[in-house]
Amino acid sequence: METQKVVCPECHSVNAISTAMKDAQVTCSQCQGDLSDPFPLDVSDEQCSTHIKENEIPIIVDFYSPGCGPCMAMYDDYEDAALGFPMKVRFLKVNADKHQKVAKEYGVGGLPTLIAFKNGQEVSRVSAQMSQVQLSLWAEGLLK
Repeated sequence: METQKVVCPECHSVNAISTAMKDAQVTCSQCQGDLSDPFPLDVSDEQCSTHIKENEIPIIVDFYSPGCGPCMAMYDDYEDAALGFPMKVRFLKVNADKHQKVAKEYGVGGLPTLIAFKNGQEVSRVSAQMSQVQLSLWAEGLLK
């Protein structure tokens, strides 16, 4: 049986799940949280690093600031796009004002900056506000 590592959106522990279960509701082995919860996670530096390095599903990270107009304008679109990819793409949010270490590590300058990762490696980045359609198409492209 083939497995895939997925980081829990609640306790951030690493779970090995059967790829056959990818479309089902699967719970975390540590906290019993819903691994398929598609809502974007607001994460710290350490949590972001764990998700990027340990998840075997693609990750999109939105580096934002609450004081950034385009960042806040994109909030609902980002959330709506995430809802279409449970257990396929994990959507993260990093407040770059609070969590500067991970933003600096990935060379984030302007906000919003969105970075896509696969297998722990950056595969693409966009430094602009994106619509739900653009975000969904970008996430879909990560699945190929």
